[in-house]
Amino acid sequence: MIGRNTLLKLMILEKLRDKNQYVVRELAWDIGTKPEYVNMLISDLKKNYLIDVDRGVVYWNPADNPSTLKPWGWSLEHKMIVGSTQEVARGRGPWSVVIAEYMLLGRGRHGKKWVCSLGGLWITFKLPVDPVTASLAPIILPVILVRIFRKNYDLSAGIKWPNDIIIDGKKIAGILLEAEAFKDQILLYIGIGLNINNDPPLEGTTSLKEVLGRLTPRNRFLSLLIGWIARLKKLAEDQDEIRKSYIEYLETLNKTIVAKTYSGEIRGKVVDVGDSGELIVETEKGLKILDPVTTIELRHIK
Repeated sequence: MIGRNTLLKLMILEKLRDKNQYVVRELAWDIGTKPEYVNMLISDLKKNYLIDVDRGVVYWNPADNPSTLKPWGWSLEHKMIVGSTQEVARGRGPWSVVIAEYMLLGRGRHGKKWVCSLGGLWITFKLPVDPVTASLAPIILPVILVRIFRKNYDLSAGIKWPNDIIIDGKKIAGILLEAEAFKDQILLYIGIGLNINNDPPLEGTTSLKEVLGRLTPRNRFLSLLIGWIARLKKLAEDQDEIRKSYIEYLETLNKTIVAKTYSGEIRGKVVDVGDSGELIVETEKGLKILDPVTTIELRHIK
């Protein structure tokens, strides 16, 4: 259950989203609490947001406020709290980006609960794609994220199959893909959870803040991501290059794994990757193919 302080912090962020700076006393009046309590909440928010206070005025750095981004060709909607950005996006038109500061009903693959915390980026992109691009999206998107971490943050990110992004063995981002088909076109819903300046509550997770040792402007990552996703179709045209990059970044390759599937458990060594990212696993009973649709959980065995 969401706590009182988290709700009040979201109310503060909502005010700053629209006004960027606020006199603390007026902010306290607007959200219905005392100035000293607001100062305490702001002090806490500064751990996860580029927020500062000077002479009784609180500021939110525009580079950390997604509402300040106006990406060409996209409709961007920045919300404070939602059930799920995936569900909000269903009611929006194509080329929409929905961003939330907090999700109550966030989900991962196979309906698993997605646990979010303040300071991350919880996003859904909705865009029309052709069938080929849709089929390659499961390997293109993790490649995009790894490239951003490597080229723009100088971090040795990798992929844990099928599409978790990890740094030093810890998860820093996850992807959820859903789609609706209309004749020869597909509406793709790309859900991405990014641990940027938040403090991930789960074991085995990390954030950019933790890895870099400082807060970083979230809009830098967000603008890079929007630019890459706008080129999704172009990236799909070079299938060999995308598959090559996916294999290069895939830390699951050549690892011994245990996979929980709908038809039972599979244990073995990953020896190859299929055209759409399926794993080829060498087991005691021969080669097995793992695909993301029927694989519920996968663990690396040391």
